[in-house]
Amino acid sequence: MATKHMFDSSTGLVDRNLRGTVAQNPALRYYSPHKVVFDPSHDNKKVAVISGGGAGHEPAQAGFVGKGMLVACISGDIFASPSAAQICSGIDLINHDAGVVMVVNNYTGDCLHFGLAAEKARAAMAYSGKEGSGVEAVIVADDVAVGRKRGGLVGRRGLAGNIFTCKILGAASDKGYDVKRIADLGRNLMDNMVSIGTSLDHCHVPGRPKGAEERGALAEEAAELGMGIHNEPGFKHMDKKPEPEALLAEMLQLLLDPNDEDRAYTPFNKDDAPVLFVNNLGGMSQLEMNAIIDLTIELLESKWGLHPCRVLCGPYMTSLNAPGFGVSLINQKRFEKNTGQSLLELLDYPTTAYSWLGVQSGWGSASGHPRDRKAEEKEAADHLHSVRKAGGSVSSLAGPGASSNGPINSNPELVKKAIIAACDATVEIEPTLTRYDTIVGDGDCGETLAQAGNEVKKALEKGEIPVDNAAGTLIAIGEVLEYAMGGTSGAIYALFFAGLVQSLLSNPKGTQADSKVWGKASLDALENLGRYTPARPGDRTLVDALDPFCRALGAGKSLTEAVDASKVGAEKTQAMTPRLGRATYVGSKDAGEMPPDPGAWGIWALADGLRKGLGQ
Repeated sequence: MATKHMFDSSTGLVDRNLRGTVAQNPALRYYSPHKVVFDPSHDNKKVAVISGGGAGHEPAQAGFVGKGMLVACISGDIFASPSAAQICSGIDLINHDAGVVMVVNNYTGDCLHFGLAAEKARAAMAYSGKEGSGVEAVIVADDVAVGRKRGGLVGRRGLAGNIFTCKILGAASDKGYDVKRIADLGRNLMDNMVSIGTSLDHCHVPGRPKGAEERGALAEEAAELGMGIHNEPGFKHMDKKPEPEALLAEMLQLLLDPNDEDRAYTPFNKDDAPVLFVNNLGGMSQLEMNAIIDLTIELLESKWGLHPCRVLCGPYMTSLNAPGFGVSLINQKRFEKNTGQSLLELLDYPTTAYSWLGVQSGWGSASGHPRDRKAEEKEAADHLHSVRKAGGSVSSLAGPGASSNGPINSNPELVKKAIIAACDATVEIEPTLTRYDTIVGDGDCGETLAQAGNEVKKALEKGEIPVDNAAGTLIAIGEVLEYAMGGTSGAIYALFFAGLVQSLLSNPKGTQADSKVWGKASLDALENLGRYTPARPGDRTLVDALDPFCRALGAGKSLTEAVDASKVGAEKTQAMTPRLGRATYVGSKDAGEMPPDPGAWGIWALADGLRKGLGQ
């Protein structure tokens, strides 16, 4: 696996990538502060289909913005989902009077952030009298590598089927279908699509350690079946890579075996003429990809009696430079029978999205005009500002007066010290969290938390975080987190802070924010969080550290006792089997082989930093 890059750091790389993407399609615009690529010319009478996710999967999803596909893409940092605030800005930037359909990969962070944005969009539409338009989310879950038993509460992962879904739903939108019909088509597509991937090695993220052990590299002859698109280990490790025919035969067996109760998600009959969709994970030569197509078709015809009616191949959803590929099969006849809609009609529908390797249409005369990128970005910013100023925007921040209501902080300077200490703790713990998350996830947990800590500290130093009012302090911190922190943990932190604020504002103005007030607020926030995530103690998530911390405070125990309870909860995760998040997809390990859950360890570190800052 190549670990050499033209860009030795990922800093600023995602932003440049998106600017470069927009430069290749004259119809697109870019809003840099929230990493939104969008089409401002979208017909307001047609449903806006949007998508997004972490960077590192290019051309997904920004390369698929264009007429006949997506209206907007919202990007997170590398392998980290965008925040709800980013997604809300993306909706405000586009014409969406006819409603919005979100195409979301089935990863916890993506589902939480897009779910939060959907709730805000519905509220904004109701405020503006457009609630009849509707907002729907189609969750893409096409992977068969993780079966029903192991998937548990999480379900199947979303792989390259996301891009196929964007194509089908984008075409449906351009044909004038309404929100409900488009969403129904998307959900039916999930019942008729199966995918599986394999890779010879993990990808390498620019700026991260290059050592084989540090990046989880596979041995020279090894391969992994079922590897995810974020460097998650496959469900089956093979010390010696099989011959291509044997490997593809096993992959097709997992996709098509009707007797596999754990993985038989979609039935196929011999006359179904499926669509074959082959995805390059980024590091495969086209020479080999074409050979894979040929061999796959041979095996489908000779062993399964299936004759594909369409074959598509390309780097649709990559994993940076991973030397691997994925195979997807879509039962287009069953889809048409269930929906009354021809899948091939939508698949063959033209699009201006330049990364779609299929039927395309031209850009028209606009493509011949020189572009002023600075003017375009200013126009996008001005438009977003005008939408917010008009009221009822999806991305509006806290209302006026909210930050002055509720209880006051009795010692503002001590609050400031506590915030600084908690922020410093995120930086100190980053290497440990990164090491843990490299083993059980995609390695971004430490960086994400440290980035959030740094941004909160900067905002505090600039005087952007008030320290005299408890709710005002948390509202300001929450706004920073929404903009600075992606990933699953970002959504959970934002939800938890929102719950804290709601509880604090239920207290009379001017009362003291004492331990009793904070204890009740902690319990209320924990309850609020539980409405949005199925994570509970024992599931090996950050909730294992957060729950005992909040319950200790709610029971009137000291902050030190609450921090100790949080650490015990975090330590217990080492022996737990993950039931939620990407760690669910890691191959089975014996108890004690896995590190503590990085999210839980981060919660304890934050709480301990807070304790130190308060001098307890």
